[in-house]
Amino acid sequence: MSRTLRSEPFSASRILVTGATGYVGALIVASLLRDTNARIVCLTRAAHDRTALLAPIKEEWETQARYRWSAAVDARIEQVVLPNDLADVPNLAARLEGVDEIVHCAGCLDYYDVAKLQAVNVFYTAHLLVLAKHLKVKRFVYVSTAYSSGYQDQPTPEDLLTEPQGDPTQYTRTKREAERLVATSHVPFVVIRPSILIGTSDTGRYSGKRYGLYQQWMGLERLACDRYHEEFHTVAPRMPLNVLHQDSFCEAFKAAYRWIPHGAFMNLVSDPHCSPSMRDLWDMWFEVTRPARVYYYPTIDDVPMKSIHMRQRAYLTFAQVNLEIASHHWQFETGWIQQLRDNGLRFIDTTIDTVRICQDRFVRSSDQMQKYFSEHAHRFSQAARCIDIDPAQLQQQPAIATA
Repeated sequence: MSRTLRSEPFSASRILVTGATGYVGALIVASLLRDTNARIVCLTRAAHDRTALLAPIKEEWETQARYRWSAAVDARIEQVVLPNDLADVPNLAARLEGVDEIVHCAGCLDYYDVAKLQAVNVFYTAHLLVLAKHLKVKRFVYVSTAYSSGYQDQPTPEDLLTEPQGDPTQYTRTKREAERLVATSHVPFVVIRPSILIGTSDTGRYSGKRYGLYQQWMGLERLACDRYHEEFHTVAPRMPLNVLHQDSFCEAFKAAYRWIPHGAFMNLVSDPHCSPSMRDLWDMWFEVTRPARVYYYPTIDDVPMKSIHMRQRAYLTFAQVNLEIASHHWQFETGWIQQLRDNGLRFIDTTIDTVRICQDRFVRSSDQMQKYFSEHAHRFSQAARCIDIDPAQLQQQPAIATA
């Protein structure tokens, strides 16, 4: 595989997109509508009618293109319904004649449903690769995750991955397994690995479900902002937290789509040198909720769960997987994104200031947060006193009321 960008941009005339009813899929369909002339075939479950399919795509397209959706754009989208048995996907080849590229965005995100993760992330990918061979497509684009490497001590290579020391979840394992299927299928391919998406860098607009950082904010909103907590206990690692702005993802995907050569694996991540840490994000959150004291622990195992407030205990249990992921020092090779930048890509790296824009928008839109301010602002501390806990000191900590 060449390690340089294509000399001519890639193009396709009819693109099959999976996962178009999801967050990332809708972003990609809108981007393809805006920056290519291709017709888009969306492969969806029967439960999604055309109106439901088009709603998020239309919203994103109008935002990116900055003008109204039209009948001409609408006519470029075709919907094909998946068979009930995903093993029958290759049988769709006769209905998909003329498709010359597949962009596979669909995936299961349920960390705890191993059977569904395997069925969707691995077996569905395998069936689509058979379909790709029947259609003789020019390329198969697989949208994976930056965390498919699992826990490694070295930077994630832009290459086929080896088995890691362990995985954060079964989700990352199944995405890595699917990458291997794609890479060994003998179908021309590109693998793109985005990190966790958050709102746009300029306004904080976010059109996805509450995953990643939004899941954390939602948990805090529901479990820790129903009352004022004079003190708060949490895990606050100082490693860079790699999150990616929605607009940066769209711009980078469009550039990668056109210029990345066949056989490339691209880690789509922000520059870790300017990325905030989980500690930075907690400090920013407590500027809003204003407890008097904050106790920061190195890992979740260091938190004295039995002695902290039951609502905080519930939050930490809810957020445990994400906090464990944030505690690992993720490192990435970023050769392709750097080449695309050198080729003119406008890519906004994530910083504490751009994440603040997203947090502020979340807080403003939350009825629970507004209620919290109105009921408890009179108790707010001027500034929280932050206390970093050494695990060796835990035996000396006083008991904390749980009522």
